[in-house]
Amino acid sequence: MKINFGFARDFRIGWRQLVQEPGYSAVTVLGLAIACAACFLLLGFVTYCLNYNSHVPDGERVYVVKQRINFFPRPDWNTRAMLSLRDTALASGVVEQASKAQQIQHPLRAGSELHAVRMYAVDPDFGAIFGIQPLSGDLRAALTRPDGLALTRETALRLFGHTGVLGKTVGAGDELLQVLAVIPDLPANTTVRWEALGGPLSRALKLEDRTLHPAGQMRGQLFLKLRHGADPARLDALLQEAVEASPMNEPMRTGAMGRSLTGPGIEVRLAALPDAYFDPDLASGRDKRNYGQRDSTLALAGVALLILALAMTNWINLATVRTLRRHREIGMRKVLGASAARVAAQFLAESGLVALLATVAGIVLAWLLLPVFADLVDRKLEGFFTPARLALAMLLGLLAGLAAGAWPAWTALRVRAATVLAGRDSNSETVGNLWLRRTLTVLQFATAMALAGVTVAVGWQTWYATHADPGFDPRGLTLLDMPLAKNEQVAGFARAVARVPGVEGAAISAEAIGRDGNKITGNFDLRSGGEMRMEVKRASPEFFDLYRIRPVAGRLFSAQRDQPTARVVVLNMAAVRALGYRTAEEAVGKMPFAPGPNGSDMLVVGVAPDVRHQSLRERPGPILYMVTDADGVVTLRSQLDQQALAQAIGPTWRQYFPNGKLYMKSAASVFGDSYRQDLRMVKILGAASLVALALAAFGIYVLSAYTVQRSRREIVIRKLYGASNGAIARRLGREFGLTVAVAGLIGLPAAALAIRYYLDGFAEHAPLGAWPLAAAVALALLAAIGATAKHTAAAIRMSPVQALRS
Repeated sequence: MKINFGFARDFRIGWRQLVQEPGYSAVTVLGLAIACAACFLLLGFVTYCLNYNSHVPDGERVYVVKQRINFFPRPDWNTRAMLSLRDTALASGVVEQASKAQQIQHPLRAGSELHAVRMYAVDPDFGAIFGIQPLSGDLRAALTRPDGLALTRETALRLFGHTGVLGKTVGAGDELLQVLAVIPDLPANTTVRWEALGGPLSRALKLEDRTLHPAGQMRGQLFLKLRHGADPARLDALLQEAVEASPMNEPMRTGAMGRSLTGPGIEVRLAALPDAYFDPDLASGRDKRNYGQRDSTLALAGVALLILALAMTNWINLATVRTLRRHREIGMRKVLGASAARVAAQFLAESGLVALLATVAGIVLAWLLLPVFADLVDRKLEGFFTPARLALAMLLGLLAGLAAGAWPAWTALRVRAATVLAGRDSNSETVGNLWLRRTLTVLQFATAMALAGVTVAVGWQTWYATHADPGFDPRGLTLLDMPLAKNEQVAGFARAVARVPGVEGAAISAEAIGRDGNKITGNFDLRSGGEMRMEVKRASPEFFDLYRIRPVAGRLFSAQRDQPTARVVVLNMAAVRALGYRTAEEAVGKMPFAPGPNGSDMLVVGVAPDVRHQSLRERPGPILYMVTDADGVVTLRSQLDQQALAQAIGPTWRQYFPNGKLYMKSAASVFGDSYRQDLRMVKILGAASLVALALAAFGIYVLSAYTVQRSRREIVIRKLYGASNGAIARRLGREFGLTVAVAGLIGLPAAALAIRYYLDGFAEHAPLGAWPLAAAVALALLAAIGATAKHTAAAIRMSPVQALRS
């Protein structure tokens, strides 16, 4: 009881000390609170990422099949695999349950409203694999009846306004589906998302009548739950053997497209659900915005701990200086009988109190900033403020406070009462203590400069990439993604919408420029011998005129001259070089490819510039443009804003696609989508850099305050011997400038290595040079000058008489 009473008394004394020095208290608690908030948010985000798919029971036994088609010119891994592999997996004997998942593209109609819903047709075992327990209704019936449907709770609310929806019907195209089950909402940190589920015989699935693959070669997601103790490597090998023998692979492997490949034409691998979010193959594919990089995520944990360490360094520095000013108080307490343990306990209690106050303030600040932070990381964050996390944060805050209070307590224990009370103590610290605090300040600035340099470089590269010339002027262009429909519907809509007032023209293409969702590859036999594989882009005759792309040589497609069945092609400059032509003009009028199966030739009528169909991470490859009259994207040119344009074309859209939802996107925004992760990184690094610079500035502020106090006699003597104000300022400036210089020697090489690592992922770099590092030095100098200006001015104004009396 005595120990508890003494501890409570130490807290009361510590509280009085904080109240008596409001300036010190506010600066200390606020600085630590900001660091605690940043640390709480960043570590919470890291934990959030590390727990992707953790809601799946026995998740370590659940695998998704990923696939890469190497016949494509830019093959990438994704989770769309051949659905026939499900039967192979079940026949292997190592799989306990298996399910296909095919996404249904049609929106759902509830009443008169169309709603975009992420809906999948899945096997009945899907619910067991993912541990779905319906909130109401019969999930198995929903997944076995052709008209069955299961909605998540949130989707039921969105469609009907309540969750009592069993027996309700929704429209999918011309079909009606009945809600037979309501299932729980998914957590935000999952790589497998659904809002509605139907069965493999669902009527809605029959609407998917447009596909690039014939029956038996359909692709979708495959989920396999392995038996206990099963070897996933064995299943990997069995699935790869099945792929090699598949009807899709054999003709491509033995044909022209496969002869140039040295490895498998189609590769499959298993990815365990707990590891799927950080799967490096998926994180580098076309769906990379839905995945993360483990190294980058763990680096955020390092940044969080760095920020906390910087704040604690400032705290230790300030507490140490404050302890030096309390020598007389400490000496008097020792004379009055306070033991060493009692003195140390007092300082530890004060430090723990500050830590608890800062932790509480930091949690409140993190709660206020969570929406901003969620937007920053482009994730829907959940579960940040659970009782367990709050208790852990308070415990860690208290432990950090006790650890940070150990050095001031040690400093207090070394105070000699007799020397202090006799007036022979100068309230100065030892040379070792001073150099320790200088070293800590140097490390603060090194960290701040490294973060600032990387932030500037990543920000400049991202700006350069998003503003790079795409090869056409995207202003006034709007993209419309076509619903699943017959070719004549798409072609008819494009002709009709071009006549709508306010629309200047319309064109059809397989995919939007700058978006990599639809890749078509052709392998062409050359007249000169050999073969060439290149990417094929299908576009209507109006495409180049609408995009205002001008030919490098010859002519491009024209609505007046070219019909959709015309055997004319346009090459890009990369294709011209790949075919061996010396100039673009030399390629015009040539028939470089051997006749196709129908005996017809393809005539090169023109050469287009290298339009940026991909991001700056890839160099433009050979592209052949062919004429088409229908495909997946319609581009409009209009000076109307998107709201007015939607109203103008709405009647035409509903006439052709009464069950399709209108999706509009500006052509310019497509290029920004390729760099969303980079922009997110810039924001996170920028916020961390500002916090680090602020903490470093505060650290040098404390150092300058103590330096001026410690050197006051020296400064006065210099003044008495005629030193000017400029000489005094230069004397102090050299010391603080040296701190920044040494920090630069440590931080800038680390920043340069990080910048180089980041830029290695781009085929084209912004003109960087050394200016990001110079900008980091400039920011550090500005922070140092701003932080030391007050005490430098105080030294210049110091009165000799007052200083010599003190």
